[in-house]
Amino acid sequence: MPRQAPFTWLCGQWAELARPRVVDLHIHTTASDGEYTPSQVMAHARRLGLAAVAITDHDTLAGWVEAQQAAGDAVTWIPGVEISTVFEQREVHLLGYFLRDDHPGLNTALARLQQSRRERFYDWIHQLAHNGIRLPEDRVQQLVRSSTSLGRRHVAQLLLRCGKARSYAEAFHRYVQPLAKQVLPKTLLPIEKAIALVHEAGGVTSLAHPPADWPEESFLRLRACGLDAIEAVYPRGRRSSSVSWRLLASQWGFAVTGGSDCHGPASQRSIGSYGIHPAELVALRRYQRKPTACTGR
Repeated sequence: MPRQAPFTWLCGQWAELARPRVVDLHIHTTASDGEYTPSQVMAHARRLGLAAVAITDHDTLAGWVEAQQAAGDAVTWIPGVEISTVFEQREVHLLGYFLRDDHPGLNTALARLQQSRRERFYDWIHQLAHNGIRLPEDRVQQLVRSSTSLGRRHVAQLLLRCGKARSYAEAFHRYVQPLAKQVLPKTLLPIEKAIALVHEAGGVTSLAHPPADWPEESFLRLRACGLDAIEAVYPRGRRSSSVSWRLLASQWGFAVTGGSDCHGPASQRSIGSYGIHPAELVALRRYQRKPTACTGR
């Protein structure tokens, strides 16, 4: 062994200790349109040494049980969800964290969104068939059974698996996107209602991948609606922009969240590639509320 090897090893250990552990608060699984199962997400998180991860599937809490069981003691699992909402006549996504899974009002709202997604998915399959692209019924049903929250990525996945496209990019650009305006419209929950439901379930809310072109007034209106945080770190924004978002969040009185928005093995959105510092997670937890009884909303 080279004489300097122990010193080199020790320096490496110091560097590892000095490196802040990442908290990835935006990950999708096979419960919605991700390609990793909840167990696989947790295995990746442990291997990467992440401090905490949140499962934030689209409009469903279905991956929670498996994720919690697979988390173990090495990584903190945070229950989450990404809700499809509308604000100022624009589709926006609301992230919810630390919420309970037994709130009737929230579960009813999510079930309605899931049903709409299912109907929209079948309409996409119908429109593809109308345009000469027929997908085997058994493959369609197999996919339907595998996820409680279907979306356009599932359509692209089917096209790819059935040999109708050579890549996700081709599936989206050649088939999925051209039909987007012909299929049933996506059901969206008013963001004010979604924020209220997450709060009633004891959760904290964050605006996912905030639009860069929004005026300050829009964020202030969301703050008046009870929004707790904004996603300051995410793949579609430049890494340098996270500094600006953090400054603006502080100015507007928001906490910050961040994550990879991972849907699978794609390197630009790999688990842990984006996230926040553990201290920022501690600050986010301070926004938690006690769950309240559902009033039939």
